[in-house]
Amino acid sequence: MLSTRLNHLDATFLNIDRRPETWSVHIEIRVSKRISARRLTYALRAAIARHPLARARLKYFEGTAKDYYWEFPPELDHLPLTIWEPKDEQGVDNIRNRFVSIQVPLTLAPAFMLYLVRSDGGDYLMLNVPHALGDGLSAFRLMQSILRIYAEQPDPQADLKVLEVRDLLALAGAKSTSQRLERTKLLLEHLAKSTTAPVRIASKGIKPTENIEDLPGYGVHQFRLSAADSKRFMSRREKPATVNDQLLAAMTLAIRRWNDSCSTTPGRVALMMPVNLRPQEWWHEVFSNFSSYVSISVDAQDQTTLEATTAKVSQQTIAFKEAGAAGTLIDLLDIPKFLPAFLKGRLKELFPLFGKNLMETTWVSNLGKLSAFPALGDAGEVTALYFTPPAPMPCSVSLGIVCMGDELLMGIRWRRSQFDQAAMVEFAALLKSVMLE
Repeated sequence: MLSTRLNHLDATFLNIDRRPETWSVHIEIRVSKRISARRLTYALRAAIARHPLARARLKYFEGTAKDYYWEFPPELDHLPLTIWEPKDEQGVDNIRNRFVSIQVPLTLAPAFMLYLVRSDGGDYLMLNVPHALGDGLSAFRLMQSILRIYAEQPDPQADLKVLEVRDLLALAGAKSTSQRLERTKLLLEHLAKSTTAPVRIASKGIKPTENIEDLPGYGVHQFRLSAADSKRFMSRREKPATVNDQLLAAMTLAIRRWNDSCSTTPGRVALMMPVNLRPQEWWHEVFSNFSSYVSISVDAQDQTTLEATTAKVSQQTIAFKEAGAAGTLIDLLDIPKFLPAFLKGRLKELFPLFGKNLMETTWVSNLGKLSAFPALGDAGEVTALYFTPPAPMPCSVSLGIVCMGDELLMGIRWRRSQFDQAAMVEFAALLKSVMLE
């Protein structure tokens, strides 16, 4: 049976994914009408056939094994599609919240889940991809294939041998001694900052409990900025800062103001930022893990206005880009490759990268401006596209952003041990106000 070794990021997410800290990528679309289950089933099967890792499963391994492998069975173990018919939009919310809280089994092919959720105002299509299998752009690319095939439109792909382009050290590892030294310098600066843990987001609206981190499950809250509001927000950008820098700054200020309102002592806000390692010529292609991470820190005294905070963020992102800092994580993840599986499974304890002092305050992931989806015939137009990244404790709130047309659409995932629903709505309103003040 054909198999391929998990790359550095696949293996890392496999080792740190533990209930209730499910590391998954959630992406969903809404259409204006009703999706045909028959046509969707056909499109799903065809899309799985086009993306090798979308039909993979984790190969059985012994505890002494030093490598993990994806294998590709000749037939699917199951069709990963479930159809739900809730009574109302609250029922849709409940389904979504349960959906992002599921730890999808990796030992069944395919190792992802798709929900079709019926609604009078237009159906939803929700995709849950374990992060061990793929990143945010992978989830979007699979959804794109499903919808293109459903709409009977072409689904062109990059001319690549997909299983041969997943060597992350070749793509992003240090290419010279000087680059390695510059990356090491940035890593040491990060470790120095992390001698003190970053500030945590104040909890609100939850009942007291002896062990709050054990409260299970996630919630998702979604909102969008109109085209006019999105333009207004982006017009505040001052070069060389990017819109992504602005988004990081807005989340930083929202956390500061939230914590101030909860009488929490100010501190360093640290943001985990994914960086796409795919080459520009196939920037949105290949279902696999190609997103490394860098950590952005904003000290308490720099959490002032959106413009000033954006400038502080921009200084760091520019330095990281020049040093290829996203590759530093790949260099580090090469260190434990010789450990046996039973020790790799304790990676959170063994590898300081995942210690609580080093774990960021929040996770902000921006998929950017994505290709438009086609009209879906009888199912109508795609009216919304949302995305949420993982939110593992103590990084208990994550923000996912996509640009659809001229609008920015935001998805916030949060641990139930962090907020109740009312508090989450309040936090999201605060974030929006920071962006539009």
